[in-house]
Amino acid sequence: MRCIAFHFFAACIVGGCLGTSSADAASLRRTSVLHHPQVRLSDLFNGITADQDCDLGPAPAPGQSLTISAPQLQAIAQQYGIDWPEMSELAQATLTRASHTVSHDDIMPLIVDGLKAKGVSDSATIDVTNFSGPTVAAELANSPRLSNIVYDAAHGRFSAFFSITSDNDTQSFRADGTVSSRVEAVTARTDLSAGQIIEQSDVEIAEIDSRSLPARAILDPADIIGQSTRRAIRAHTPLTSEMTSRIDLIEKGSPVILDVSSSGLHLTASGVALDSGAQGERIHVLNPTSRMIVVGQIIDRTRVAVTPGTTPTPADFKDLRSAGVRPQKNI
Repeated sequence: MRCIAFHFFAACIVGGCLGTSSADAASLRRTSVLHHPQVRLSDLFNGITADQDCDLGPAPAPGQSLTISAPQLQAIAQQYGIDWPEMSELAQATLTRASHTVSHDDIMPLIVDGLKAKGVSDSATIDVTNFSGPTVAAELANSPRLSNIVYDAAHGRFSAFFSITSDNDTQSFRADGTVSSRVEAVTARTDLSAGQIIEQSDVEIAEIDSRSLPARAILDPADIIGQSTRRAIRAHTPLTSEMTSRIDLIEKGSPVILDVSSSGLHLTASGVALDSGAQGERIHVLNPTSRMIVVGQIIDRTRVAVTPGTTPTPADFKDLRSAGVRPQKNI
């Protein structure tokens, strides 16, 4: 501080305004907050007229203070013809440069716009972690400028790089943070035991923070219904494809019941599966009586619901033999 005050005093002696005409008695301003880059005579004394006022030297750095001691104040008053009747050896003046610290609110609009330009949705949650912005002169601080933003979409992380100009000096700084959104994923409704066949009642849809969503998470219940758990799973755990394995409820060649619904009518017929499949999957089924092949969705281990709108196709010799049905003999 003494070194700063010395340089300031030297600047007052060699620079600034030369001499001024005496004016009415002035009084010392013991504390002043500066909103300009130069210390002015009126920052030290009250009662300075406009034609007397002039720059004395550089102001302290933003947020910093400078104390002017009694000898320095006396020398300044004498040099510039200030009538200071209260001159005292104990007098001192403290000058503080007004400052502004770049805050979270200053940079968030820029981060949001930058991330949206990279494809981040409006519904995403953007968080800045452990941000500490630079301190700049309050009167000269421009708005921060976003120089670049690096976004890792796979891990939901970003780094934003900024610059801000103050006192003809440009400072660079960065802010790091995360991007998350709420994703609808399939979770276990209750505890599931190892080897359990998953049914619709065993799962539910829950909104999960994308940052905690596991890789290969199941988003559609249809992708997991009818599969078997590889291990025990606790309730409310997000399910992944690695937690389950596909189990064929119906094996190729197995007898099944065809459920046919049309125009309010419900009919059943016997059939033979031409494919193996898990619950919810579509397979080809032969109707041995009509010798026609239909496509249906597996309901359980014995039933297949014929897909509405599909057209039955005649079975060829290979299909009939695969189903154990004797082909008709030509007469």
